[in-house]
Amino acid sequence: MASKSSILRQYDRLAAVAVLILLLASLGYLLLKGLGRQQEVKEYDDTLGMQQPTKAQCVPVDLTADEALLTRNADPAAAKLLLQQAPAGQADLFSLERRLLCVKCGYPIPFEASVCPFPACKAVQPKEKKIDLSTIDSDGDGLPDLWERKYGFDPQNEKDADEDADGDGFSNIEEYEAKTDPKDPASHPGYETRIGLVDISGTKVPLRAINKMKLPATPEHPNRHRVTFVQVDPDGRVGNVSLFAADGEEIKKDDALNPVKTGFRFVRYNELPTRQIKPDPKKGGLPKFVNVSTITLERVSDKKQIDIVFWDPNNPEWPGEPLLELQATVSIDLPGAENVTVANGGTFKVKGETFKIRSIDPEKKIVKVEKVATKAIFDLK
Repeated sequence: MASKSSILRQYDRLAAVAVLILLLASLGYLLLKGLGRQQEVKEYDDTLGMQQPTKAQCVPVDLTADEALLTRNADPAAAKLLLQQAPAGQADLFSLERRLLCVKCGYPIPFEASVCPFPACKAVQPKEKKIDLSTIDSDGDGLPDLWERKYGFDPQNEKDADEDADGDGFSNIEEYEAKTDPKDPASHPGYETRIGLVDISGTKVPLRAINKMKLPATPEHPNRHRVTFVQVDPDGRVGNVSLFAADGEEIKKDDALNPVKTGFRFVRYNELPTRQIKPDPKKGGLPKFVNVSTITLERVSDKKQIDIVFWDPNNPEWPGEPLLELQATVSIDLPGAENVTVANGGTFKVKGETFKIRSIDPEKKIVKVEKVATKAIFDLK
């Protein structure tokens, strides 16, 4: 039994020694492998170092031209898009050929193109390759692209021409045409562009001269006349009661039972040569001579005088009864503004600016208006 126990003890020692030897061998292997890896890394670094160029071999690249092209292409302004081309012999990625802008659509097209290649345009290009950038209107709204960009509008939005950016009552296209600032309410076209004539009105002279007779001359009246009048109501109906007056007399009818007072005085008869009216070739007949003389009347209440044309049934150009207290009704085409009626010589204001009625011509339907600030006179028709 003693010998068997001794053998087991020897076996344990041998096993322990074998394990220790194995561990030492593994550690030695790992150390050798690590040293080998370090050598490989060093050799790799040395190889990379041999590939690095020296300072003498490095030549800086000049990117100035490319940077300028990139900047120019990034800017949408039409002025920067025109004729983008690298110098001769230096074709590049960004500008492969010389280009210009189509005279109609404004898109870049080949410099040599005689017709715009875009299917929606096909506009014929001028032979002279010169383009006025100030006239290019991409959206066709009447506002040039350069002007729209200047004031922050969209050159591709055709609706902004009718908008009112500053709320002064004038559209953007009106401001462009007047060369005013569309973003400044104090800068706008003249208000006279928004004033129109609605109507000319007044009270008709209630008398019509229908006959005249020459009276014997006196020292006070060398050319004395007696004129027969009839009354005319506001609706144009002519009365059948004859009224008589000589120069300087009030036009009335002295009748105890039916007296008539018109409130007007016959001042004078302004005799003019008769006018010949040629007959209608289709109807035939002889020429006629019509009385075109005028008669000056005076309103008794305020001494206001007015001339009327003698009525002649053969005169096709007889103007009718004139108007007293002429007044014009004008419209003001601005937000919140209403029509105003102004007598001849009167004034009215538009947004603080004063305008004066200088004259009213009811026959031609023309009213002359003065802009008081500048003394400029313009016609309303």
